[in-house]
Amino acid sequence: MHTIRELLGEGEKIWLYIENEELWEKFLEMTENFHFGELTRDKWKFGHVIAVHSNGEMGHVPIFVWSMSFGDKEGAPAKYDLKKVISDEADVSCRTSHFRGRMIY
Repeated sequence: MHTIRELLGEGEKIWLYIENEELWEKFLEMTENFHFGELTRDKWKFGHVIAVHSNGEMGHVPIFVWSMSFGDKEGAPAKYDLKKVISDEADVSCRTSHFRGRMIY
């Protein structure tokens, strides 16, 4: 299984898709040396998409931003699917947003 640091590589940040709270618990185990600002671990909340920065900072990525990043990939961080990472699949990239929606004008 890849570590978060391995996924970061030389990059500044990555985005991780976390399908459910069971995977969130596994994510918490993998992020011992990371943090959500000054929040203590007991205050961390589940989110489907988390940005992980090379300096150890993490933050929630809005679903809208995540979904839109699949249209224009330029400038978007590398995206990974935590389920694939944990399963040690050869390709751990996230190639779909996993969310459906539409713009209402």
